[in-house]
Amino acid sequence: MNTVDLWRVTLVADAVSQAAYAAALEEVAASLSAFETAPGGPWRIEALLTAEPDRGAVVARLAAAAASIGRTAPSPVIERMPDIDWVAENRRAFPPLRVGRFFVYGSHYQGQIPAGARAITLDAGMAFGSGEHATTRGCLLALDTEAKRRRIGRALDVGCGSGILAIAMAKTWPAVRPAGIVATDIDPDSVRIARENVQRNRVARAVRVHWSNGLSRIRRRRGYDAVVANILANPLRRLAGDISRAARPGGIVVLSGLLGSQENEVRAAYRARGLVFVGRLALDGWHTLVLRRPKRGRHQTAAASR
Repeated sequence: MNTVDLWRVTLVADAVSQAAYAAALEEVAASLSAFETAPGGPWRIEALLTAEPDRGAVVARLAAAAASIGRTAPSPVIERMPDIDWVAENRRAFPPLRVGRFFVYGSHYQGQIPAGARAITLDAGMAFGSGEHATTRGCLLALDTEAKRRRIGRALDVGCGSGILAIAMAKTWPAVRPAGIVATDIDPDSVRIARENVQRNRVARAVRVHWSNGLSRIRRRRGYDAVVANILANPLRRLAGDISRAARPGGIVVLSGLLGSQENEVRAAYRARGLVFVGRLALDGWHTLVLRRPKRGRHQTAAASR
């Protein structure tokens, strides 16, 4: 039986504050879920950790998140989970998901694939990215929209997690050049899982996965037609220069992992590097931004100041 030592942090919040508390716990959690307990009712947030958390540190994180939105932090419940086959449980809790033209499902799924869907099969394991979280869904929807506007030959997925977005790009632009999609993560487990999922989806010809701290090991000489970074607001700001330079002139940048309240500061960091705002997708309090690096010799449009 595949058992691990798991701890759970649980709290209840309203619809307005749930995203801020989820973001506070996401940095320390192996996995995280947030859902309404009833239509229009309170939200339940559950974070799973692979070691006993420091209660004081958890409370401090929630207090900081609460202060940022003018709320009083809820009291979390911290408990050790019983010995259960969590791999099997995770599979049962991962139903197939339709996002735009993408159909995401676990390798255990035995049902039909919808006609015309871009099917992605994966087991996220301990890596972020099963498609359920609003940040991943936002990126998938952004890629689905961009597929109608452009073709790509080279793409970069920063912080790839399970590899879902790199796989989605390979499925969206099947004519991408060999090894034209580069997927990186700072977590070795995520790199391993992403490689397995790339093989499972038969896109190994198009996708190369490797470890990198930010963009430290990325070759950017020719630039990428699309750069996707589904991480968090602070690293998005910190990597603004590197990510902006990685996009070729005319290329797009898709950013996610930021709350609505963090959009202006993230956009400002990329506007300072010359990127033009194209649009946003807002889902469950999380925002996904689409930006474009202007082509050489062209002035930024009015969209840059919106």
